[in-house]
Amino acid sequence: MAFSVPKDIQNHPVRNVDRARQREMWWSVVFVSLFVGALLLVAWEHSEWRDLGFATDRLQHERAAAEAESRHLRLELESLKAPQRIEELAIRDLHLVAPSQTEAVVLEIVREAATPPRTLVARR
Repeated sequence: MAFSVPKDIQNHPVRNVDRARQREMWWSVVFVSLFVGALLLVAWEHSEWRDLGFATDRLQHERAAAEAESRHLRLELESLKAPQRIEELAIRDLHLVAPSQTEAVVLEIVREAATPPRTLVARR
């Protein structure tokens, strides 16, 4: 038994556009798009806050390391400026000797007098 479809039957679907359903679909698309956009915005903001937190931690560690290095360099500078060390280097490396009391000459520091403020001279 074979079934056959007659060729003379027109089997084309008829499309009727339902305007109310189409409008409802577009509103649904708009609301879903806004919701997804809001979620993406919140996720991006959270990511930025997390990245800023990591950057803040990194900068605080760098600052602490820089402060420790600064303290170390100040301590080294003070030890290098010590008069006993300078005297020892002068005697050992430069072969300098300390002068005797008769050879030493003390110079007084002469300070310049402060310049007087401008004055006016009356003329006749």
